[in-house]
Amino acid sequence: MVVAFLSGFACMTIELTAVRLLAPSFGDSAYVWTNVIGVILLSLALGAYAGGRISEWHKGSPLAALLLIASALTAIAPLIGPTLGGWLLPQELPLDAAMPALVRGSLVASAILFGPAVWLLGALSPGLVAAVVRRGKSVGSGVGGISAAGTIGSLLGTFAATHWLVPVLGCRATLWVAALSLLVAAVLLRRDVRALVVGLLVLLSLALHSGPLRNAPAGKMLIAERETRVQFLQVVRSPAGEGNVRTELKINEGLDSFHSVAVEGSVFSGGGYYDFHALVPYLAFDGERPAHLHALSIGDAAGTFRRVYNAVHPFATVDAVELDADAVQLGDWYFGGPRAPGEVIAPMDGRVFMSHAKSRWHVIHIDAYGHQVYIPGHLASVEFFRAVHDRLEPLGVVACNVGGQGVGDPVVTAIAGTMAQVFGSAAAMHIPNSRNVLLVARRDKKVDPTKLSLVQLGNERLSQQDRAAWSRILEIAKAPFAWAQFGPAPVPLVDDCPELDRLLFASYLATPDFSVPTRMAGSEPVALAEKLTYAARENADQKAVLAAAGNSSSASAYLHLLCGDARWQLRQLHGAVADYEAGLATANCDAQTAQQLRLRLTSVREDLGPQVHAVRIGQRNGWLAGTALLLILILGYFTNRCCSPQRMSRMPADPSVSVSTAAR
Repeated sequence: MVVAFLSGFACMTIELTAVRLLAPSFGDSAYVWTNVIGVILLSLALGAYAGGRISEWHKGSPLAALLLIASALTAIAPLIGPTLGGWLLPQELPLDAAMPALVRGSLVASAILFGPAVWLLGALSPGLVAAVVRRGKSVGSGVGGISAAGTIGSLLGTFAATHWLVPVLGCRATLWVAALSLLVAAVLLRRDVRALVVGLLVLLSLALHSGPLRNAPAGKMLIAERETRVQFLQVVRSPAGEGNVRTELKINEGLDSFHSVAVEGSVFSGGGYYDFHALVPYLAFDGERPAHLHALSIGDAAGTFRRVYNAVHPFATVDAVELDADAVQLGDWYFGGPRAPGEVIAPMDGRVFMSHAKSRWHVIHIDAYGHQVYIPGHLASVEFFRAVHDRLEPLGVVACNVGGQGVGDPVVTAIAGTMAQVFGSAAAMHIPNSRNVLLVARRDKKVDPTKLSLVQLGNERLSQQDRAAWSRILEIAKAPFAWAQFGPAPVPLVDDCPELDRLLFASYLATPDFSVPTRMAGSEPVALAEKLTYAARENADQKAVLAAAGNSSSASAYLHLLCGDARWQLRQLHGAVADYEAGLATANCDAQTAQQLRLRLTSVREDLGPQVHAVRIGQRNGWLAGTALLLILILGYFTNRCCSPQRMSRMPADPSVSVSTAAR
């Protein structure tokens, strides 16, 4: 029973810690969890089948050997995991193109790191049942006792791994605790103390292993690394001498993205979405300078919003809510600069806080992500936005940072329509040169971005350089084509049926991108088509650009230039290259347009390189995933052949079970 308890404890500890070990490379999204659980279940099933055959061997019991090998494999997994993860998903991949490589790579890593050990643990239970039956217990009593002991051990492993072992010891040490449990179980079966001593020495040498779970990206220094109760965190910094020093807080897989940033010598983030969120108070006060501004930041992490507010809105109070208290602490330690005063609540889930809050705010910022790119469904539903509506001051504004390829992105349109279902309307602006959209809605009144034209520079705490940057941000936001308006969605997002994972798939994976130039075979004269296409571009409607160009009676270099720009914005990079090349090949291409086409072609090819690399990595990982699963099935088949009945003897009859002659 003790052996069953220890193996159950180890098995569940491995399963829960596996995702945390993979998180620095692949994140801990639903896809990663599914791959880990799928590999665990398949390995347990194949192991249980093989264990049933092995348990009937008449010579010797291999149970202790199974436990020793499983212990060794579990102890090795943390050592090779980071290297394997870095190879399967290189850090230089762009986040918006890495999803196939990420999903398939996590399946490969799960199969290699944890499949064999769990397969051996699956083979253990039938052998333990056979052992207790041979000692005279009934089959029912033996199965019940082994099952109960293993379940209790699994229960303890579940709570211990999540609430104590990983947060306190880290995922590497937690897996070594699981390995130690299996080692002790093997010693109990063999009654050989020497094996325990040798195993303890090996585990002690492993415990001396140090180093990050993920190396810093190329050209950056690793400042801090922490495994928290919620996620994996890293603070990285660009070295001095390469422009302004940037400090970034990366969550889980990270890749080319980050959650918080601080730029040395500036209160801004270098044109990131954080800077544009400082516009929101002017939308709440119709372009006027707010005198007594009270704001709330949900998903505050290292406090970037509060640093920007302190400079742009010096008299503001900004409260902060953050699920991961360690992220707040890392922000206090490594992200310099003064911050707006206010209360910091951590750890606290944004939905729970909003449901119980008593205060009201003029502005509520929501920048909460569950797994780097995944917006939690309970922070994007009608029910959540109703709670936000109730906590806003009259005419107050809610602002969401939504990751997407533009204002027409499926995730953006779904959340915008859901917000509009509660607030009546919503407005969105795509942050230039980013995968971020600023999504805003106003209580009791429609958001009017034209009021930003009334904003005047005043008492901001800005350096000359930052003042120029703030002026550029205002100019971008004042442009008439910068904002898109949304009405209520026919089917909004609700708590009962969150669809964000599916929509994210549609955003990042289902965008068509063909290396074919835009077909122009309509009826409009070329001059009129160019005018209409340019007007669509000024309205930031990329799909309308392609439609207007397609109505042209013939192609022109300028139309291909506009189409290439539109497809670039839509992240159809192969299509953008095709349009730029087609523009250069047109007979009426003048020298000025040709120069613009060449410059864009060079830039988009540079942007396309990482995308192509990500596709290749995804294809490679797909082949590896199929191969890994095939090898597991082949292992199960050959195990069945090796443990064939010719090498087995019939189990001794259970004295508690009588079988009649007729039954025989």
